[in-house]
Amino acid sequence: MIGKTLSKLLLGIYLILLVWILLFKFSLSFSEIAANLSHPMRSINLVPFQDSMIVNGKIAFNEIILNAVVFVPLGVLLGISAKKSSFMKKLAFIFLFSLFIEMMQFILGIGATDATDLLMNFVGGFLGVSIYRGLTHFIPEAKLDKRLVVVGSIMGILCLGMVLLLLFLN
Repeated sequence: MIGKTLSKLLLGIYLILLVWILLFKFSLSFSEIAANLSHPMRSINLVPFQDSMIVNGKIAFNEIILNAVVFVPLGVLLGISAKKSSFMKKLAFIFLFSLFIEMMQFILGIGATDATDLLMNFVGGFLGVSIYRGLTHFIPEAKLDKRLVVVGSIMGILCLGMVLLLLFLN
């Protein structure tokens, strides 16, 4: 029971972390967020892997890959905490959450709304759900969940420590 509650808490914290990273660009104060919102920059790219991914005449593969990587933990956490949901429902949640982030970027004028981001976020979440599902064939689910929750908790505490350190240093 504690593991199930902790996994849902980790999922909630990770969703908040994704919103903070993707919408508020690591801003640590309300004044920074307000400054970002006061200078809206709205752009939209509906064609994947086009202009928005080209930097200095070359495709920015690192940004494309990072968009996928940042959503892998979301897929894993959904695998742990949404056991009653089907594979397709988990994927639908990942897609809709990513779409929400992209739409909010456009509405708030923060960053660029990009089909590539939406696609790669979905790919990352899909990989996370698939990795979790694949691991359950080799490791008993209860043991796997426990290990992943412990690792996620440690990583969460480390991230919280870094954020608090940044707040203290600013």
